[in-house]
Amino acid sequence: MTRELFQLAWPIAAAMLGETAIGLVDTKLVGGLGAAALGGVGLATMLMFLAYSLAFGAMRGVKVRVSHAIGEGTPEHGFAYARAGLVMGGAFGVAVLLACRDATPLLLRLGADPEIVPYARDFLAAVTLGAPATCALAALIQHRQATGDSRTPMLVGIAGNLFNAVFAWALIYGRLGLPALGVRGGGYATATTEMLELAVMLALLLRDERRALERSPRGEALSFRSALRGVADLGLPTGIQFAAETLAFATFTVVLGSIGKEEIAAHQIALNVIRVSFLPGIAVAEAASVLVGRALGRRRLDEADAAVRSGLGLAVGFMAACGLAFALFGGLVGGFFSTDAAVVKSTRTLLLVAAVFQVLDAVNIVLRSALRGAKDVRAVMVIGVLVVWTFVPTSAFVLGKLCGLGAVGGWLGFVGETTLGALLFWLRWRRGGWRKDYA
Repeated sequence: MTRELFQLAWPIAAAMLGETAIGLVDTKLVGGLGAAALGGVGLATMLMFLAYSLAFGAMRGVKVRVSHAIGEGTPEHGFAYARAGLVMGGAFGVAVLLACRDATPLLLRLGADPEIVPYARDFLAAVTLGAPATCALAALIQHRQATGDSRTPMLVGIAGNLFNAVFAWALIYGRLGLPALGVRGGGYATATTEMLELAVMLALLLRDERRALERSPRGEALSFRSALRGVADLGLPTGIQFAAETLAFATFTVVLGSIGKEEIAAHQIALNVIRVSFLPGIAVAEAASVLVGRALGRRRLDEADAAVRSGLGLAVGFMAACGLAFALFGGLVGGFFSTDAAVVKSTRTLLLVAAVFQVLDAVNIVLRSALRGAKDVRAVMVIGVLVVWTFVPTSAFVLGKLCGLGAVGGWLGFVGETTLGALLFWLRWRRGGWRKDYA
């Protein structure tokens, strides 16, 4: 079980790193246009992912439905769920595209520096031209992972990253005979990349469906309406949770925005470092969700429990190692990113706090994904949203601002969030009412 989990998880981690890299490439390339352009693209990217979070969460419904269909012996239903996800994702994307045509009023209401507003507006308008493709692509990636093929999305993503880097550079600065479009060029390049990746993944889906029909006659067909209802029933609660959690972390950053610049710099450094450590843990959790769904599709609760134990072992082991590294080498990490002694000291302190909650977060991440694989999505949504809003923005305001603890006070909220979350999700996994359906 552990080997199967690892083989499914590592390409997911690599693909997630690639998704992160697209945003980093855009940010790096526009750096040559000046600080205002860089700030504008950074703000626009945050708003873009906040808008996408609902769709990315909702597309988890495709993964759960497909994994259960495979376990139940009806893998052909997976194609119906993929098509339903395509339509739902595309609809989400169209809504995002329309909403982002001119975000100037929103940016000003958020208190953005007027100097960066034109850059943020132009980049957001350009990059979200690809929103329908981005959200539809998420459905096909979830489908592919549920079938056990996590390498194909990884390879498509790597190729897309390479294309995006060259195309964005050419469009931003007017190279290779293309016009110099500034930040809009970076947005157009990313949107084009997402469209091309969607085209490749869609072609593969159609090929696989044709081959499946050639190998065996079509069984009882699943109607599009039933598939769409099935994906929405499991996906929308997860989408709401993703959006609420993303908003909570954005609020956390805004609340801490008035503390000293050194602490803000340390907060950004430490946050970017721990994001990298989270990726393998999240990948293991996503793989565990697939294996849990297949096991429960076969009504094998014992196999689902085994998948969770393997997932916890892998995720806890890796993130505990990261936590130890943070505790021992936090000062070196801070020194790599900054020469300011105050920033380095604060970064080290924040990474010490991160060392405490790494293992707890591993348990949190794996169990919530496993519960989604068990279709217990509403309980996961309620627990997740309540816990994150209870601790994360609250700690930033109470401990960070009112008590004067700054960034450290805010980060102590992560300890509370991961501790309570891990406990509640563990109780839900071991004693939740959902187990009766598979006993």
